[in-house]
Amino acid sequence: MHTLTYYLPNFVVTSRPDPRILPLLLHKLLPSFFRLHQLTVLKLHNCVFQPPAMFKGFSWLIRLDFENVGINADVLLRLISNCPLLAAFTLIGDEKHLKGCWNSDYVELVEDLPHIEFLRMSSYPIQCFATSLAPQKLPALLVRLKYLYLSGLCFKKENALRSALLCITSSPNVERIIMEMHHNPTEPVSQTAMNFFELQDYAYVIFDYLRKITITNFTNMKPLMNFVKLILTNSPMLKLIFIVIDERVAVDDEVEMLKELIQYPRASARAQIIFERP
Repeated sequence: MHTLTYYLPNFVVTSRPDPRILPLLLHKLLPSFFRLHQLTVLKLHNCVFQPPAMFKGFSWLIRLDFENVGINADVLLRLISNCPLLAAFTLIGDEKHLKGCWNSDYVELVEDLPHIEFLRMSSYPIQCFATSLAPQKLPALLVRLKYLYLSGLCFKKENALRSALLCITSSPNVERIIMEMHHNPTEPVSQTAMNFFELQDYAYVIFDYLRKITITNFTNMKPLMNFVKLILTNSPMLKLIFIVIDERVAVDDEVEMLKELIQYPRASARAQIIFERP
């Protein structure tokens, strides 16, 4: 495959016939970057995305990775809405990177991802989906999503728990889920998070296509255990729950968790539960 590399001030563009891939590691994007309209794969790290007013987006983009990219919420929504072919999207960042009004109005983000098959998000943008009146499913479903990767999750607060569940329950055809938990031993579990599954009815949510779920930094926290039980009960095609225990969990607690989950009823007779230490 022919490869043509252009050297431009402050960044490098690597152009290939199919796909055209642009990996960037920089702090500021030059105006000429926004004229690369035929990009199909774009990966940005540690930079600021501030397009000119006339920027119309990348209409050929099929993969977009934003990791620690400074961007306003309205700019991101405008960008995504002009990527009709987008199939893979990564959004990693926190309040230092994702500026503007990140609230429930930005469930519009889901509406602009009709063809998405791979979605990876960190906890901060995930929580924009949750409000005190949030439904158990988003207004628009990620019907083509097959692979969901959520990082930095903490189920000690109802808002974080609810928003993660919104992403999962709104992906009816998801086959693989990876969840990276964040565990702060000094932070208490809120009472609303503790009783979340008792107060919410998720019996109707069936994960018809879910085959495998991986959870890292797992602890014996009640909301997390109840989440795994929900997956066991509502996933008829499930083959594997792979759990990596947080290194601070005692061996005796690990044994009790495994025993409790193994004995719990499951929709799939083939479902295995594997515990592993890091």
